[in-house]
Amino acid sequence: MSRWSLLALTLGLLLVAAPFSKNRLAFADEYDEDDDDDAAAPVDDEEKDVVVVTVKNWDDTVKKSKFALVEFYAPWCGHCKSLKPHYAKAATALKAAAPDVMIAKVDATVEESLGSKFGVQGYPTLKWFIDGELASDYNGPRDAEGIVNWVKKKTGPAAVTLEDVDALTALETENGVVVVGYFSAFEGDAYSTFKSYAAKTEDVAFAQTTSADVAKAAGLEAVDTVAAVKNFEGEAREVATLADFDADSLAAFVKSEKMPPTIEFNQKNSDKIFNSGINKQLILWSTAADLAPSSETAKIYREVSKKFKGQLVFVTVNNEGEGADPVTNFFGLKGANAPVLLGFYMEKNKKYKLSEPFTAEAVESFAQSVLDGTAQAEFKSQPVPEDPYEDGVYVVVGKAVDAVVKDPTKDVLLEVYAPWCGHCKKLEPIYKKLAKRFKKVDSVVIAKMDGTENEHPDIDVKGFPTIILFPAGEDSTPVTFEGGDRSLKALTKFIKANAKIPYDLPKKSGGSEEDAAPAEKDEL
Repeated sequence: MSRWSLLALTLGLLLVAAPFSKNRLAFADEYDEDDDDDAAAPVDDEEKDVVVVTVKNWDDTVKKSKFALVEFYAPWCGHCKSLKPHYAKAATALKAAAPDVMIAKVDATVEESLGSKFGVQGYPTLKWFIDGELASDYNGPRDAEGIVNWVKKKTGPAAVTLEDVDALTALETENGVVVVGYFSAFEGDAYSTFKSYAAKTEDVAFAQTTSADVAKAAGLEAVDTVAAVKNFEGEAREVATLADFDADSLAAFVKSEKMPPTIEFNQKNSDKIFNSGINKQLILWSTAADLAPSSETAKIYREVSKKFKGQLVFVTVNNEGEGADPVTNFFGLKGANAPVLLGFYMEKNKKYKLSEPFTAEAVESFAQSVLDGTAQAEFKSQPVPEDPYEDGVYVVVGKAVDAVVKDPTKDVLLEVYAPWCGHCKKLEPIYKKLAKRFKKVDSVVIAKMDGTENEHPDIDVKGFPTIILFPAGEDSTPVTFEGGDRSLKALTKFIKANAKIPYDLPKKSGGSEEDAAPAEKDEL
């Protein structure tokens, strides 16, 4: 699976069925490529500045470029489809701003040797090359502005030098936040601290100046001070300043100031939310009218957000908008009365819900409980089925995990799947054969759970399918199947190696143990 965890899937994935976060959607556009033509060619008008790279032209493109950002994609990948317009826009912007940078893409389903060579395990995967050699993975933003800023940071100075106020104004028009450092000269301890932090921070634009006029325009008077100049959409221009800073206080300042008071949950903003460095969010799910700046609900939410700046991300979701359905489904909000205030802890994949009326006091108290970990987590579950068996496989739901999966008298193999997951579908016939093979082994249960509809605090899902064996015993530790071969034989051996209760497996009556399922996990 890619670097994106199931957590980002949750909101990010769920957000639009495919925003680089974690869900899927339509097919990528087809393009024609002349196999006899080794020259790099653009895909279409939209991607006119994205270079198509193959095994044949690799040496003439990436190898000859000073810098290259290469996307390894699959034509059917919804994540790639979502990235496409942002990647194309970034390519066009960088063609003028950074002509020594090539923005390229590789169809890894065709150019398999390139994908294998560079360790591509999910789509899309982006790699950064310098002088034709792999330098690093790209783990930056997935919107055009973020990609451009990331590349500029990698290829240019850590902070842009501003000579006059016009330069600051121009930079503000391109960025929601600009962190400006004012120094008497570009030297000394304060400047070194500023420059070092700017060099390793990719999601914010940094600028430096020795001009008193520029400093004044940025709200600064004394040297060796820093300002965050904020021009968030829908917000008035605002400036926050910091003096007498060290590395820690500068990092805390930027983290606190780089996010708007509230941020709409959509494809454009998903990366900003999940890569903000703040791993807990409040999510206000409500109508467009409730989210309007003049509404009492929005005013309360915004005012409370100021008290938790840099600690929680305050997200809004228009439940009447296009991107609402995945969020609605994930949090089980169908038929709910708005407004609903949710909490989300990414690292632990925990969800919370405000049960009291939406008041300033209740929102603030709820926000504090999410922040300090005292909020009561909620877990989604389908109803327990009357007949839990489906083709010999025990169907588990969230509320039945403790009784079935954690039964100390059984060794339970659980597959957590997603109905849309291609790898899960390919595994299904093999999993049914596995259940048939163990049908007469009373101590072993072959089970499955729809991970998009059911959750449990003790089941950590990193991708679909996830296969975990819960050994018998009161204090047994679950074992995750990590094998690349999901064949009948491999799964049988996995159970044999980890089951606590001895058993004799009846001779198989037919079928091959070599029926295999793809090894890769679906990206979420």
